[in-house]
Amino acid sequence: MRGGVAALFSCWLNAQVLFYIEPVRFYTLEGDPYVELFLGVDATSVAYVPGDKGYQGMVDFTLVLKNKADQPVYADKFRFTLPSVLDSQSAQRQRIYMDVRRLRLVPGLYTLEVEARDPNQQPRPQTVKAITQFEAPPPARGFFYSDLLFARRIGRDTAAGVYQRHGLALDLWIANGFLVDPDTLFLYGELYRVDSLTAEPYYLRVRVLDAQLSKEMPGLTLRQRPRRAGPFEAFYFPLPVQSLSSGVYLVQVELCRNDGEVLASWYRRFSLFSTREPLVQASEAEYDALYGFPENQLDELLGAATYLATPVEKSFMKALNTFADKKRFFVAFWKKREGKPGQLSFKEFLQRFQYAQQHFKSSLRPGWKTDRGRVFIQYGPPNDMQFFYNEPDKYPYQIWTYNQLGAQSQVFFVFYDPDLITGDYPLLHSNKLGEIQNRNWRAFLLRARAAATGETELYQRVGSGSAFLFRDDQTIGFTRDDR
Repeated sequence: MRGGVAALFSCWLNAQVLFYIEPVRFYTLEGDPYVELFLGVDATSVAYVPGDKGYQGMVDFTLVLKNKADQPVYADKFRFTLPSVLDSQSAQRQRIYMDVRRLRLVPGLYTLEVEARDPNQQPRPQTVKAITQFEAPPPARGFFYSDLLFARRIGRDTAAGVYQRHGLALDLWIANGFLVDPDTLFLYGELYRVDSLTAEPYYLRVRVLDAQLSKEMPGLTLRQRPRRAGPFEAFYFPLPVQSLSSGVYLVQVELCRNDGEVLASWYRRFSLFSTREPLVQASEAEYDALYGFPENQLDELLGAATYLATPVEKSFMKALNTFADKKRFFVAFWKKREGKPGQLSFKEFLQRFQYAQQHFKSSLRPGWKTDRGRVFIQYGPPNDMQFFYNEPDKYPYQIWTYNQLGAQSQVFFVFYDPDLITGDYPLLHSNKLGEIQNRNWRAFLLRARAAATGETELYQRVGSGSAFLFRDDQTIGFTRDDR
């Protein structure tokens, strides 16, 4: 069963135009796949200029889609014109506008290169470039499902300009799952050939979980009434997320029999930002009294603290420029967690950090920056560690096992040494929700196979801090900073 999450690709590249790309996989009733490619443009990042009908913004896009052999299979160049507004400060600018195009592709891995340019940008237009990858699935037989989409509203409105699917009008939230102050939020997906999975009545259940703790959030488990299995169903759920604090979450869909047996399960990750959260007050004097680390050590501790931080906290961390700002933030960070159930204390964090520095450093980076260091700091000491250094024709590897992490039991992490020199041991596979998953991880360890066939490793570093995430043979873009 393939992993059912929509591809997440962040395209904010420190330039003027802010846009998002979501390739979403759907199927025909016959099981033939196609990709709806959504482009979301943040209107607040676009320059509006006077026009015939008020003020208007526009973005020039260039799209080039290449297959695994680096051959172009699709290209387009177009101007995306945003709706006119009467006032350049109109509330209509406080939203994301969407373009969509349908692609029918042969199965395989694709790379999409996107360039965006605001022709009205001053003093001169700048080009924003982004590259994303996604997997076009093969034709499906039997039960299958689409990727999941987020929407602000879902109804029966048939007005022009509203995205339509199967009689429903979807005001989609195309932002790679980065949701800011969602007053209303809906989850949309599609099921195909449920009748090939079960002849009995079934129901859908949706749960929202804390991605870091794998903990179910109270009041956020919903279910539909049982219905007969059929060839197709478009479903949606309202998600009452207003009570959630800023953080990273998973929304999980489960297809269940009437007796509660789960027949299929898939999920999507999302980050929620709440600008309404009160800030914790902190001072430099508190830092000097409680911690007193010099700036270079504080920088490392703040770096390691990102493994525990919410998306909002991470955004603040990136903006910390002075030693004084770093001090105040560090105090506030630990004040916010002090005495709260499920939150790590600073003392325990420091012990984990120091252990990672001593035991997991490589010739490339300090211990807290390695994958083993990150897992140790984020989840704590494993209950069991196994070391496999001398198996024939295999890379050296380690397996860490945790008896319980949040709601998950028997969680394991596989680290391996692909170069036999640095001792870095990147993470190859884990069954932990939200972590890198590759069900063929054992094959990755076979050095002799790769040498004989000339194949390169499917898991590889990409740029600074990025990786490819494998989830049941489906490749999904993933940025480590967004874990």
